[in-house]
Amino acid sequence: MKLLIEKLGISVLHLKCLDSIFSENHEEYQRIDSILNSNEFGQIYNEISKQLYAGGKKSTGNLKLARQMILGDVIEYIFTGRAYYYAAKSKDNFRNFLKLILYSVNQLLIYDLITVNKDIRKLYINKLEEEIDFQILYEKAGDSELANSLKESESILNDNEWEQYDLFVDSILPKTLGCPKELIVFAELLKSKTGIIIPLLLIQRLFGTKDPIAPPDFLLLKENKEIFGIEVGYLKEGQNREFSIRTSIPTLAVDLENNMHNRCPKCGEIILYCDPIIEKYSNDTLKDHLNDKGKYICFDCPKFDEGNCKFSNYYGKWNGTEFNGRESKKEPRHYHAKCVKDETYTYIRNPRNIFEHHKKDFFAQIPQIQGLESL
Repeated sequence: MKLLIEKLGISVLHLKCLDSIFSENHEEYQRIDSILNSNEFGQIYNEISKQLYAGGKKSTGNLKLARQMILGDVIEYIFTGRAYYYAAKSKDNFRNFLKLILYSVNQLLIYDLITVNKDIRKLYINKLEEEIDFQILYEKAGDSELANSLKESESILNDNEWEQYDLFVDSILPKTLGCPKELIVFAELLKSKTGIIIPLLLIQRLFGTKDPIAPPDFLLLKENKEIFGIEVGYLKEGQNREFSIRTSIPTLAVDLENNMHNRCPKCGEIILYCDPIIEKYSNDTLKDHLNDKGKYICFDCPKFDEGNCKFSNYYGKWNGTEFNGRESKKEPRHYHAKCVKDETYTYIRNPRNIFEHHKKDFFAQIPQIQGLESL
């Protein structure tokens, strides 16, 4: 991700150089600048600028801020707006593009670590304060105090103390759960070749004869001239319904199978995609390595390492204390295999060792989309 972000920063620097020279040396350019910054238009100009960076998360009142959405849009622009030009040149390029998406998804999921790792969280907040003006970084009232408190806090996700920090932490991350899902769905739609894919991830509103409406995340154009809208996530039924009524385009919701990406209840970190899965997915050979239940079993993988592979999954029960200090739940859940392989769960009132009885059931997370079957 580092090189992509650096190159994006150079593009911004280039535009700043262009603006600077003409602001200093061209009379009409200066006059337009004065109009944009005038008392009459300045407030409008400032409000529009908040769509490019807003210091916080606040969805009500006169000041609406959505920094996490903006950061997520910038990342999705890299993949859907620019990197796809590379992908379209050849089959090898397309495979490398898929690989880039999956590795970048892993990095986005790793960002979520600040919710459970107080040391990285403190380093990150300090870095933001070094690089960004406080008036912009903490545009939302109270965020500066929350940041100072959070830097000293031992809090982790789901603690009773955490709720007060939730919006602030969400605002300094780029949609770390939404972005990965949308990128995985984008990759799967492109890979499935069910039709022409039009990403609308960066288009928040469509203008027409009536009030603007929110579009779905993707449009799918099939060869038989059918058009479908595809929305990632199941929580926007009203939005999807309005879009379908206004456009006569049927819209369906999709999501990742099994509620992925899962947070391991033992360590609190999100489970990632492993190198062999990324390689096989990108080369379109993954389906050849799945068992009859559609799982990629880790036992025969050279990197299995007696269950110590950091990517391997265990789905089941476990007796113990979770990362947030609570007792583990009784129903099956997704864990890092390495986190619980030496632990036990209760079976017919007796403890049963997880590794001994389930090592051949440990599996790797794979990209799977729920809701596309009918297409």
